[in-house]
Amino acid sequence: MPVFPTIEGATPIDDASGLKLNIVTIEALYVAEAENIVKAVLKYLAGKPSKRSAPFTVDWIIRLHKEMYGNVWTWAGQIRTSGNPNIGVPAYMIPEELRKLIDDLHCWESTDMELVEQAVRLHHRAVWIHPFPNGNGRWSRMLSDIWLKQHGKSLPIWPAEMNRESPIRSDYIRAVKEADRGNFEPLLALQRRYMAA
Repeated sequence: MPVFPTIEGATPIDDASGLKLNIVTIEALYVAEAENIVKAVLKYLAGKPSKRSAPFTVDWIIRLHKEMYGNVWTWAGQIRTSGNPNIGVPAYMIPEELRKLIDDLHCWESTDMELVEQAVRLHHRAVWIHPFPNGNGRWSRMLSDIWLKQHGKSLPIWPAEMNRESPIRSDYIRAVKEADRGNFEPLLALQRRYMAA
């Protein structure tokens, strides 16, 4: 069974038994995942996603994870039942926390909160909940992108270095940790830095 190295801030892949493909390097894994994710990008971000195609319900956000990773991992779109106690909420709290996130998102939508801040808070809460064994960061950024696109906003273009150890990833991890403490400014600033014109 392959052993994949962990990069800063990424969930360790302790169990590769759910792989559907014969992959032995982290680079090959990232390529396979990226190829699968492209299908979701084309489905939701090639045009403006409707509220019917992207309804932002708990069932849909779980299904999105499966769409992003289902060709690579058997557990794609399945809520974790355990995990590292230092990452995410306890597994038994995930369904309730996802419901609260969706409720809050729809409340934010009806306020004067800036749309970019709504997207940043969505991204942060989704990754903080950490509902899946892996892929939570990319999934949460995709949720944020779909929310922005659905509301007619431009999307951030995250550098490729986000998926490997780099100064950009370190800035991102620091910004997420600041948001964990209630300070969303660094994450907002990072999002705005990479927003398309």
